Amino acid sequence: MSFAAEDLSRFAINQITTPKWSLPEAIEGYARHGLHGIAVWRHFLNDYGVSAAARHLRQADMWVASLCTSAWVNELDSEAFRRAIEANKRILDAAAKIGAPCVVMVIGGLAHGDKDIAGQRSRVRDALFELAPHAAARGVKLGLEPLHPMYAADRSVLNLISGANDLCDELGDAAALVVDVYHCWWDPAFESELRRAGRDRIITFHYCDWLVLTRNLRDRGMVGDGVVNFPRIRGWLDDLGYEGPFELEIFSELDWWTRDPDEAVRIGIERCAPYIGPLRPKGSERRYG
Repeated sequence: MSFAAEDLSRFAINQITTPKWSLPEAIEGYARHGLHGIAVWRHFLNDYGVSAAARHLRQADMWVASLCTSAWVNELDSEAFRRAIEANKRILDAAAKIGAPCVVMVIGGLAHGDKDIAGQRSRVRDALFELAPHAAARGVKLGLEPLHPMYAADRSVLNLISGANDLCDELGDAAALVVDVYHCWWDPAFESELRRAGRDRIITFHYCDWLVLTRNLRDRGMVGDGVVNFPRIRGWLDDLGYEGPFELEIFSELDWWTRDPDEAVRIGIERCAPYIGPLRPKGSERRYG
């Protein structure tokens, strides 16, 4: 099956889908498949260098959907917490330099030895409010991504889309939603919270699938291989008039990470394209970047 080039105008590959490729290899690899959207991961960006990456992205006519991810802010020690805040300011600076509209805020689970999840959520809120002016000054959103509750202990205590919406209400224009079907598909409030957010609060939307037999915490499925109802979810987004980007983001250490990255990109395009095509008439699509 083939798709017209304009059908992919809103589609980005999230770099973690092809971890065998460095950032320059990913830029060239995605472009080789006719894609001009990329979500950049921070450790690949650090390896390449922000200036070199920005230059290469411009030369390849690539637009950036997001920069993943923030530094954790789950330190109990006040000096360590301050260092985490400063690290996140530098990440926001880097996002602005490569043209990323948001930094995906994966803000940490419980601190080592801690059991106070309410306290950690309070620290997260404090950190986001401190970072908000810096983000606004750089023209970069704090991308609040709720993670599935199974990640609450070790990766993020922001676990419900309702909680992310609540924080966006508080933070205002400095924040936006990063929605991932892997983390939200199961939530009875998923549809209602998408409608609460509206099209303008959702800054990017992640596609991957939930495998019925999930073998570990990095075992996400390719679109179509699991139980997520993509036509229904895309219908909700159409109802909202969502016009933002879609990213394919797959953590898959037992399957897709072991394959040739070109295969992952090719199959990802085939599987995602039916749920990405432009909403508006031909010739009127928004150009990202």
